[in-house]
Amino acid sequence: MKLLLLNLILAVGNLILAVGFQLSFTAIPDQDETTLQARADAVTSYLQSYINSTCEVEVPVVYNAVSDYGAAVNALVDGTADFGWFGGLTGVQAGLRSPPAVYLSQRVEDKEFTSVFIQGPGLPDLSAEGIQGANGRSLAFGSESSTSGHLMPTYFMGEADPEVVPASTIFTGSHDATVDAVADGSVEVGALNSVVWQNRVVANTTGGTSVFYTTPEYVDYLWVSGAAIAEDWELSVAEIAPLGSRVWPEECLDIHTLLTNAFLAATADEPLGATLLDAYSTVGFVPIEPNEYDPIYSTGCELELIEEQYCAAVPPNNLGEGTEGNMGDGKEDGMDTTSTAAISCSKETFAFIVVSVALGVIG
Repeated sequence: MKLLLLNLILAVGNLILAVGFQLSFTAIPDQDETTLQARADAVTSYLQSYINSTCEVEVPVVYNAVSDYGAAVNALVDGTADFGWFGGLTGVQAGLRSPPAVYLSQRVEDKEFTSVFIQGPGLPDLSAEGIQGANGRSLAFGSESSTSGHLMPTYFMGEADPEVVPASTIFTGSHDATVDAVADGSVEVGALNSVVWQNRVVANTTGGTSVFYTTPEYVDYLWVSGAAIAEDWELSVAEIAPLGSRVWPEECLDIHTLLTNAFLAATADEPLGATLLDAYSTVGFVPIEPNEYDPIYSTGCELELIEEQYCAAVPPNNLGEGTEGNMGDGKEDGMDTTSTAAISCSKETFAFIVVSVALGVIG
């Protein structure tokens, strides 16, 4: 009887440390559903493991799938997602609408990102024409809110001399759909994310399409956390383990720092990290420099893809001012146990207290 009760108490102790808070995230639906779900699964497994091992609490991480780019931004604004994976434009939009949002991290590749213009198999080779190859032709973009599939291709067409003016344009909704539209002849040319294009090349699913122009580099995708997550985290962790207190790793007290450190720590040498990096087609995540996304902000305002009310002369302070992160394990720099943000007792301490009381009662 005592052994059975002991097991039940330990299970309840684990549960108490796990309830009260969950992290939810979203992502712009820029690729096919299979790829999006694989990425979500990788994020969930990796972050749950990192938070558990770093902070000794079990926090569920759940994916909030959305139907379009605007819904991903809205999810961060209305709090149905705590953080999300965005393109440069949607990341800036989300940051503007959910102050004080924090830019967490980006992939190594996002510091030097490019778009490609592709042509259908029935056209003569347009590569000698460069971006002018899109002039006077039917053109497919991805989502209207896509950085690499609309914003920056449009910007570079406008900067060309002479300006590139397509005969017609359509929005396919995603990069993969753009490749398919060009391949099946729905349009003559298309603009999309260069990483997605390379993945299609590797998978041999280009449908006979080919690249005729690659844009100059710009910054793109990033992780962004919303306004309410910090307060929600502080309130919730105080409820997770209400007995006693202990020294807590400093990074665990601030959810922005914790998430940033988690992404920066992902490595191919560890299975869950390797799966995460592979899912996001990257060699690693890196910090975001202050004001790094100002050009996206300026271009979005210039092309009227950011609401006029947010297009002030000076970009808001939250753009590009994410937490720098702390790559140390933080356990040597614990906070004072009297801190109101300190999380109460570990699982082992909690279980010992409850078991001792229970055994005394039934002993």
